[in-house]
Amino acid sequence: MTTIALGSVKGAPGVTTTVLAMAAVWPQGRPLLVVEIDPDGGVLAARRGLGFEPGLVGLAASTRRHSGDVSTHTQQLSESVRVIVAPPTAGQVRASLAAVGDRLWPALVGAGDGDVVLDCGRLSALSPTVPLARQADHTLLLARPRLEDAALVRDRVAALRPEGVSPRIVLIDDGPYRTDEVAAAVAAPVVGRLPIDHRTADALNGVAPHHRVARSRLLRSVRALVVDMVDTRRDATDLAACGSTPVDDR
Repeated sequence: MTTIALGSVKGAPGVTTTVLAMAAVWPQGRPLLVVEIDPDGGVLAARRGLGFEPGLVGLAASTRRHSGDVSTHTQQLSESVRVIVAPPTAGQVRASLAAVGDRLWPALVGAGDGDVVLDCGRLSALSPTVPLARQADHTLLLARPRLEDAALVRDRVAALRPEGVSPRIVLIDDGPYRTDEVAAAVAAPVVGRLPIDHRTADALNGVAPHHRVARSRLLRSVRALVVDMVDTRRDATDLAACGSTPVDDR
């Protein structure tokens, strides 16, 4: 089982799009649960034409009464990917996270029959998603390789570490600076770069046809990240079969 938390330092550098890209290339034969816990409100339901329930609100209410069956609060995103969607407003998400408290993580990983990717939105030391990111196998912060962002990323990394979260950085767009230069500037390892790819992003987010994007630069880059992080203790042939489940490669 592999658990991954994704967040950003500011703005919208593509956390949800990256989560959807991971779901698209996740190794075949490994069920994946995507959990939307962005404290600023969820967008997956609207983007992918899903209902707001079942989802996080129902799961929070269920776990207040008993341990809860996570599967009853998920929706099908693709053949092997299920999702727990967050409500669209910040107040609803924060209230749900507060209600479920420290019972959410055991509920998500208790079944032990699939991997978990968390969409944390903007991740700071004050975010209600920190307790979940702390327990994830991998925490990734998405950032742009720009001079004006470097100080903010460095400060965010320094603030998260005392909270038990040691994020690694994924750069969005190539930018003018080398990976080693960015890593030195932000005092954190940089584990990948994802290109700006509006066509593939639109396809993943359901606003454009899913044509000829499975071999796009974005999905190839995300596939490299997934292969690096996925738990290889399970059948190694899974890694060779990284798929493109939600994307029609015609």
